[in-house]
Amino acid sequence: MTINDIIRERFPHERTQDIADDLGLTYSQVASRAFIMGLRKSQAFKESDLSGRANLIRGGIAHRFKKGHKPYNKGTKMNADLYEKCKPTMFKKGNRPHNWKPDGSIVERADKTGKIYLYYKVKDSHWILYHHKIWKDAHGDVPNGCVIRFKDGNSLNCVIENLEIISMIDNMEKNTIQRFPSELQQVIKLKSKLIKKINKNGKE
Repeated sequence: MTINDIIRERFPHERTQDIADDLGLTYSQVASRAFIMGLRKSQAFKESDLSGRANLIRGGIAHRFKKGHKPYNKGTKMNADLYEKCKPTMFKKGNRPHNWKPDGSIVERADKTGKIYLYYKVKDSHWILYHHKIWKDAHGDVPNGCVIRFKDGNSLNCVIENLEIISMIDNMEKNTIQRFPSELQQVIKLKSKLIKKINKNGKE
């Protein structure tokens, strides 16, 4: 079982620090992996005393804004002197965050399983998988029921020569045997070919 498998199994129901201690990782390393995989704490864990959230939630109820509450400064404008003091640090029109990328940029991102892919920026707030763009530019849209596969298994090698189209069923079969050693994978493939040949001869 890999580290990601352990985190996927334990994270929703246990304290992050406990998992980190058992795996020899830091709290932030476990939390980051969980975030990338899209994991969240279960509702049962959040409500348990182990999470430490229950008492915090109960203690904060008395200090929450009540329904219908109106802020004391609603509808009032900022004082002119205060506005001038704040003005230098306000976002300017057309402001862009420090990590903004121009159209056509290519970056690495991890999916929910932690696997790294390249993404291509089409425009602001619109990114696509880079290998999808490479394939579409060369061959057009991907047919329904098919996926783009990396021949060498390297998801960062997006040259057209390393890409192929296969059916989702074939892709599932290929991915299913990846968990076995290479020698066993070869035996499974040979067995599959033998069974197909036997079935074909039997029909003839």
